[in-house]
Amino acid sequence: MITNARQHLYSADYIRAIASLMVAIFHLGGKALPILNYGWLGVELFFVLSGFIICWSLPIDYNFRHTGAFIRKRLVRIEPPYLVSILLILIINKIFLHQTKIDWKNLLMHLGYINNFWNEPYLNPVYWTLGIEFQYYILIALIFPLLLKKWGAFFIVLLTALFSVLPVTEGLIVAVFPLFSMGILSYFYKKQRLNFKVFVSLLTIVFIISIFSLGILKSLTGLVAVSILSSEKLIKNKVISFLSNISFSLYLTHDIIGSRVVVYIGTLMPKTLFWKGLIFASGIFLSIAVAYGFYLLIEKPFIKLSKKIHYAI
Repeated sequence: MITNARQHLYSADYIRAIASLMVAIFHLGGKALPILNYGWLGVELFFVLSGFIICWSLPIDYNFRHTGAFIRKRLVRIEPPYLVSILLILIINKIFLHQTKIDWKNLLMHLGYINNFWNEPYLNPVYWTLGIEFQYYILIALIFPLLLKKWGAFFIVLLTALFSVLPVTEGLIVAVFPLFSMGILSYFYKKQRLNFKVFVSLLTIVFIISIFSLGILKSLTGLVAVSILSSEKLIKNKVISFLSNISFSLYLTHDIIGSRVVVYIGTLMPKTLFWKGLIFASGIFLSIAVAYGFYLLIEKPFIKLSKKIHYAI
């Protein structure tokens, strides 16, 4: 088997922790508050991180024969927690909202993350980003052998430019590819396959493309993620490590549990600033607690299982 040990990147922990908290806070009520209403930009941080970390996790001699192992590793890592979270939604909807009618066609589309292609709603508002992530997995599995060539970084910039002129909808990776591209370029720089000047030059091109495709705010958020990934000064932090570990579980469950509790309690309590703040803080605490339990019981076992899938020689 190919050993593919990688040093732990604390910069990735910071992005996971920050991004997941931003999204959770936004859905738990931050969308109605100044500054916190930009929490949705956590999604952009995740996209840049995925562009980087998936490349980082692949073996340096990756080729098309490894595609099956790569997809299996991602499915084992992502799919079971995702499916359990869907089941959790259905149970909560039936018990507390008395929703017995299920759109089976829509539900089946969830299994392959294909709601994105037909602009069909997801049971959880964050699932659409997982659809884009899975599109990225398929894309990177196909093009990573090309990225390992000497001209790989230039190829990714060319591909970003090509994608930017295609007429696509928001649910497809093509629409947000500049963010993934920023992460991929950060991978090239971190692996010392690009010197600083070339890295900045190519990143500037992608940034300009991103402005035209996604706007200045999302593009600047992408640069923030790149600056964190490029930092050599970030050290281990227990709180950050904890939030990083539960980030996917928090991402999956915060709207299922925390948001619904906040809304329900909000209908019972006085509409004063004190009570709103208390309910908001309680929702965040509850969401983190539920995510930690979900991580231990559901996600962590499949993380271990995915690590047992190796890339054959």
